[in-house]
Amino acid sequence: MTDLWDGALIDCRIWHARSGDVQREFRYRATYVALPVDAFDASQLPLRPDARGIWSIRLRDHGARDGTPLGAFIRGEFEPVGLGHCDVTLVTMTRSPGYGFNPVSFWLARDAEGLRAVLAEVSNTFGERHFYLCRHPDNRPIARSDRIAGEKIFHVSPFLPREGAYVFRFDPGPDRFGAWVDWIGEGGEVRLRTSMAGPARAMSAAALRRAQLRHPFQAQKVIALIHWQAAKLVLRGVRYISKPKQLTRRNSEAKDRVPRDV
Repeated sequence: MTDLWDGALIDCRIWHARSGDVQREFRYRATYVALPVDAFDASQLPLRPDARGIWSIRLRDHGARDGTPLGAFIRGEFEPVGLGHCDVTLVTMTRSPGYGFNPVSFWLARDAEGLRAVLAEVSNTFGERHFYLCRHPDNRPIARSDRIAGEKIFHVSPFLPREGAYVFRFDPGPDRFGAWVDWIGEGGEVRLRTSMAGPARAMSAAALRRAQLRHPFQAQKVIALIHWQAAKLVLRGVRYISKPKQLTRRNSEAKDRVPRDV
């Protein structure tokens, strides 16, 4: 059995489906890593902080992005909401040689009762990011069937407005990981469905090496696919939305209420 809190490689299938003005969907594969933050900070995993390699994890790419250890950062996020006791693993994509970009990373917090919260770290191609804290108001465990909604307040795609809401759902395993995020338009309709899900396997040095050799330039592939899909939308006449000035809030919460029972 592979536990994400022991360190894992996740062979994800990423899926996006747009509806409304233009209907379009695409799929691709990527290998994500699950990094238990305390073990990672202590250099107890095959991937080590700021170590060089085909794949690497640079502290300035995650969390505080100032070199702060991952554990210190995430405890500062979870302690104010009563979850500082939880064990945390970070599901993210590594840097490739010379480049790193993560559309979204997930910080998963659990205790003996189960998954308590997820901090979704969302980045756009303009070099900006926002954190959505997903939890129940009473911090009860998050079940696989639970849908947690929050206001969309961060501009990501130039082909979607900033307004609306996100609905999150999570499956933390064991032996797998899944995250589903839907964007709900202001009229209450689902305008975009996304998922990243796949089987998890233990992160041994040998397994990591094989994954690196299969996908040495994974981050470059992802950003190229983003721009390729954007070009297709332009060719189909989808209106380009200029980036508004982002709101000053770096964090926001997503809780129980799902807009209009979507």
